[in-house]
Amino acid sequence: MRQSKQFSRILQVVAGVWVSLAAAGCAPSNSANSANPVAPAGAQASAERSQPTVVRIGYLKWGLLPAVRQRGSIERELAAQNIQVEWSGPFPAFAPALEALNAGSIDLSAGGDIPGISGLAGGIPMCLLAYRPAVPLAEAILVRGDSDIQSPADLVGKKVAVNRGGWGEHLLLKVLEQAQVPKEKVERVYMGPTDALPALTQGHVEAWAIWDPALSITEVEHGTRRIASGEAAPHYGIYVAREQALTEKAAAIQAVLAAIQREGQWATDQPTEAAAVLQQALKLSAEAAKQTVTHKPVEQVLPLDSRVLTDLQNSADWMLEQKAIPKRVEVAAAVCPSPTAQAQTTP
Repeated sequence: MRQSKQFSRILQVVAGVWVSLAAAGCAPSNSANSANPVAPAGAQASAERSQPTVVRIGYLKWGLLPAVRQRGSIERELAAQNIQVEWSGPFPAFAPALEALNAGSIDLSAGGDIPGISGLAGGIPMCLLAYRPAVPLAEAILVRGDSDIQSPADLVGKKVAVNRGGWGEHLLLKVLEQAQVPKEKVERVYMGPTDALPALTQGHVEAWAIWDPALSITEVEHGTRRIASGEAAPHYGIYVAREQALTEKAAAIQAVLAAIQREGQWATDQPTEAAAVLQQALKLSAEAAKQTVTHKPVEQVLPLDSRVLTDLQNSADWMLEQKAIPKRVEVAAAVCPSPTAQAQTTP
């Protein structure tokens, strides 16, 4: 009975977030003020001169946010609501973005679920706003085109580049688990994408667990091939907010997230245009940008539902079993309060 009540509470919280997102997405840009009485002309002029609410977004070298920043559309949309967007980045991975969030340098960011779980376990004061669907094709373990390695079983005694505590390490461990290869028989070499690419091509490591767009760049420009894709460990993208920022400017963060949600739908519906924007934002070749968008055709920003929360909890529990995180993470407890409810309690 207790678990049932807890699950009902989770669904209520999630539903509140989705209702807020949907309302913000469907309403015109000035809908937040539509219920207020008409202010006198003097008061209205004063409000127009008031300082905008600033929302600082940390973006990575992958995902939707670089394209959103490149388009510049949410800045124009939110300016009408007296909200100013400031961008910070690009961060090479989610972990350093979370460090910036922990330091109070940014208010909102998006990245991978595995480093996000690690951040929650490490006590970063953040909560989960939304998610992006898992896209297994956009992750893989790569080897050089002339490598003798044909399957995960051939990784025994080999070096594999992975990002510590992130998607790459998680994917490798799950692939080895499925192939019944003891993880101790494969050497993990911790490095980020910038260092891992030359390490693979120059033969310092034999394989690399990586995601797009670095995955597409490596396949298109360096002739690498896959020995496993992301099916062994489908990963969600997650959107997170700094708890204090959500307390201080809930309505603004709600509006920013809703604007990003619309951008995600645009990218999903217009893949050719999205590839062109991504190419410009990340300085990719046209072929690599096209392949990235083909690998990851869905960039929707969606409300956290019970299925996703269960998947995230299973990943968190697995990470604890592997001693990859120091303590158990209660994922449902990390879901952000409804932005609408939060705004009502903000002084």
